[in-house]
Amino acid sequence: MPDELRIGDADLMNITGGDQARARSLRKALQKLADDRAPDDPLRELAREVLSGRTGLREAARVPAYAEALGDRMVQGFREYDSLSPGERANQEAAARAYLAEQAAEIEEERSAQGAS
Repeated sequence: MPDELRIGDADLMNITGGDQARARSLRKALQKLADDRAPDDPLRELAREVLSGRTGLREAARVPAYAEALGDRMVQGFREYDSLSPGERANQEAAARAYLAEQAAEIEEERSAQGAS
């Protein structure tokens, strides 16, 4: 997908309630799906469609093949979460908060660098 137009964090802000760190995290997750999945995986195709700007995430989630793949992955994720102990859940939640804080710091560093230019 290197030659294709890619969306930026700002293009995902409507999905994340205006939270730029979450938008960046979502974009990176989509990029990982686009890069790491098998060529015939519907989630890979969904991610590539969204990242290219050809479709929005909400619209893509309405495509039956994508919706089914997303639903299957969500069920798997919920099962994995349910199998965690309370301590493991707390660790996962702390790791997620730390990751979002890292994304926010990265965004702030970029803003500072642009302001200094």
